[in-house]
Amino acid sequence: MLKGFPLWVEGLTFIVMFFFVIGFACFWVALLGSRMINDIGNHPTKSAQLQFTTAWKLMLIELVAFALLVAFYMIFN
Repeated sequence: MLKGFPLWVEGLTFIVMFFFVIGFACFWVALLGSRMINDIGNHPTKSAQLQFTTAWKLMLIELVAFALLVAFYMIFN
């Protein structure tokens, strides 16, 4: 590749892993959000219950994503 930067493999590995960690959270949040909106459209009287159930799942996803980011930081630090 370029002679001035010897860490291309490490840099590209960093980018791919970072996109995986962020993409993991984004994919699941989008999936849960679309399911919640669909469920609220089908059962509008259960809106609060559906939102609360989704909130717990979102919290779990964010905790996993945070743990992955911390592990990512520990590996590359």
